[in-house]
Amino acid sequence: MLKTLKSKIIVTFMAIIFAIVTLLLLSFNYIVVDQLKLQLAEELKNEINLIEYSLNNVNDEKLNEYLNNLKNFSGQLKYNVILSDINKNKIFRFYSDTSLYNKDYQISFLRKSGRYTLETKNYENDARTFFVVTKSIDVNLSNEANSKFGYITIETDLEAIEKFSNNVRFKIIVAALVLFVFGLLIIRYFTDRVTKPVNSVIDSLKEYSKTGIPRLIEFEGSQEFKFLVESINNLMTKIEYDMNELKKLERYRSEFLGNVSHELRTPIFAIQTYLETLIDGGINDPQINLNYLKKAYENLERLNQLLKDLIDISQIEARQLRLSFRYLDINDIIERVIEDIKLLSQQKNIQIEFIKDESLKELVWCDKERLYQILFNLVDNALRHNPPQTQVKIYYKKVNASVRIFVEDNGVGIPEEDLPRIFERFYRVNKERSRESGGTGLGLSIVKHLVEAHGSKIYVESKTGEGTKFYFDLKIA
Repeated sequence: MLKTLKSKIIVTFMAIIFAIVTLLLLSFNYIVVDQLKLQLAEELKNEINLIEYSLNNVNDEKLNEYLNNLKNFSGQLKYNVILSDINKNKIFRFYSDTSLYNKDYQISFLRKSGRYTLETKNYENDARTFFVVTKSIDVNLSNEANSKFGYITIETDLEAIEKFSNNVRFKIIVAALVLFVFGLLIIRYFTDRVTKPVNSVIDSLKEYSKTGIPRLIEFEGSQEFKFLVESINNLMTKIEYDMNELKKLERYRSEFLGNVSHELRTPIFAIQTYLETLIDGGINDPQINLNYLKKAYENLERLNQLLKDLIDISQIEARQLRLSFRYLDINDIIERVIEDIKLLSQQKNIQIEFIKDESLKELVWCDKERLYQILFNLVDNALRHNPPQTQVKIYYKKVNASVRIFVEDNGVGIPEEDLPRIFERFYRVNKERSRESGGTGLGLSIVKHLVEAHGSKIYVESKTGEGTKFYFDLKIA
């Protein structure tokens, strides 16, 4: 069975060559050879008509003289001529080929005068084929029955036509063999060129199926193969990217579950410890009862905030969070953030400075509550992770058709190696200090998703000991 593309192309080529040669031979037999026979038949008919005309103009007295003259000039003829009476008895016989003199010849029966018969004939012990034309005539030279001619027959062998046709057939077959050999070499060359990129694709896919490691295919071939190879390369690259993303997501999922479990366990364990202490008698101790209740409440608040952040990030990642965009005054939102976070800034002894640009009159395109959440989380993150006596600044400036909003501090900064991961869920630069600060570890991840939902991107610049700057752009009216 033909399983490879190369073998199918070669066999198809062989079938086409065979079909062409067969068609040429059939065409030659049915067109050229038959046409030569028709021309020969017309030539013989003309000879018969000439003889018939001569007989019509010869009287009985001159018949013998005519026949003698015909016989004398017979050496110049290339045909065998037979004159027969109406009873098909041979009256005059001339054979250019003396070997046929004693051959028996049966004249075909013709119903009426003026009709021709055309036939081929083979004689015994003679390999040649003869072409025979007979015409019925009505030439009556006297009242005697033996003076009435009934048929003129001319025959000639087909040796010349057969030699010609055999020679042409031989040349066709030789040409076909030469064409086949050279065509086979050419078709093998081109099939190698055609199948080489296909085999490269197959080899690459086989290797990928075994190892799972994509090997990009080097392009060789036509534009169609270029498109095919580029598509397969892009597909394998995408598959590899998707596989890496799936592995990354699986790692994140595992880390996320571990982090969630840990983050939930910590406040739950703390609340449980405080309550057990109060149940065991601490409720009656005025030095610890209110303090433990307050700490239990703080951990409940932390647990509540964690669950709220988990719900938010789940909705964002599942694209179930609905945003309501409109053009708003950014100053109002920033002032609201500063007012709501004032207590924490006072507790941390960190100053918040808002630098308002009075010349900027444009409104920003945003979701009011989600922009508030973005700014609140950024400021809250700065307050919780920086020491007292530092400063947080909020400011903005116009950049092209956008407003760039900055939240900057002059605190401890973020190590360079941690910068690429700070927007990951539960990622903490300083884990112990972060938990002590009361953060959930989800704030910056939520900020990233919400900024992207506004069609923008969050950027961070930081140096250890010099502070950190977050900024993003929003479209303006």
